[in-house]
Amino acid sequence: MEADLEYIRQLYLQKLTGTLSEKEDKELEAAMQDPRIRKMCKELDELYRSPEMLELLRVRPTSKRWNELAEKVMEKTGEPMRYMRAFRWLAAACVAALVGFAGYLFMMPSRQQGGEMAAVKNTETPKIKMYDILLRLSNGERMALQPDKSMLVGDVQLETEGNALRFQQRSGGVGQWSTLEVPAKKDYKVVLSDGTEVWLNSASTLRFPFAFNGNVREVEIQGEAYFNVARNAEKPFIVRTPGGEIRVLGTAFNVNTYEPGRITASLVRGSIKAVGAASEKILQPGQAAAWGKDTDMKVARFEQAEVLAWMQGEYYYNGASLAELSKAIHRMYDLEVLIDNPSLTKLRFAGKLDKNKPIEDFLEVLRITKDVKHRLEGNTLHLF
Repeated sequence: MEADLEYIRQLYLQKLTGTLSEKEDKELEAAMQDPRIRKMCKELDELYRSPEMLELLRVRPTSKRWNELAEKVMEKTGEPMRYMRAFRWLAAACVAALVGFAGYLFMMPSRQQGGEMAAVKNTETPKIKMYDILLRLSNGERMALQPDKSMLVGDVQLETEGNALRFQQRSGGVGQWSTLEVPAKKDYKVVLSDGTEVWLNSASTLRFPFAFNGNVREVEIQGEAYFNVARNAEKPFIVRTPGGEIRVLGTAFNVNTYEPGRITASLVRGSIKAVGAASEKILQPGQAAAWGKDTDMKVARFEQAEVLAWMQGEYYYNGASLAELSKAIHRMYDLEVLIDNPSLTKLRFAGKLDKNKPIEDFLEVLRITKDVKHRLEGNTLHLF
């Protein structure tokens, strides 16, 4: 069994670095039906995206800095014990397998065929600023997406039009995985390679491949997003979240993971299967499933206009606490909210927050209806 685990680890590393073949992808997909394998791969994924590992992949493998980082990763002992073995293996894999991968990246910068996202052409890479929409490539490089631009990244043609990204992989190679990062105050749309449309709310991320290989279409979401999935009965669409997954064929639905450890999937059209740790449900249009890592899944009807209001920059609340409102204010206005008067935590609120309007308009409503006063100091909002 240990030999099998080593082999699966190697396959998953290849998946992370975008070098997995279609046959190997199918093999890995079958192996991940085992909960132990899924858990192991999740830990590897987290470790691969750790700051130390990401920096390791950015540095030339022939440099002194690369050797220093490799030693730092190998000697890292601050991780929980359940991560230790996986971390040591992944570090060793970087020293062994990723030397060739990273070396290919940096020692052959002019090569354009079959590989890592190494070259950006047709435009200068813009300097990253606060509130930029960011695209993080599989090699760790980040680029700011500017409206109405065209650029070639490796063999992928990126096109931005207003507040949306489209792309096309020119060759039939392995689809590189990338992550779209939407900051507070912003929202963004991306059209995936199969035509699926994804609208991302503020403070959300979407991890996706530039091309769907294998028998499934798979993405990962944190935050909130609305999906209009292109129908393909032969290739199911899977949305993975921190606490479960949603399986679809062709449908439109909203998924919200803002609250740590809790997921809400709301079906607008078609059919989806919500899969949690302990149960799974098939939803009908107009139904929403809510569950957590340690709680049972519950299904109820939902108001579409309210759930999808964020796509127009609005947030409806009914019976919300001030702490819940504070989180929405942070996402929509990028303000840190401090509740200076503990008695305010007992209050409950109903209404609408509209990020298209000044925050002062909303704060005035709080003052009039609940006698909640405020003081704005820089980027910090005090409520008392």
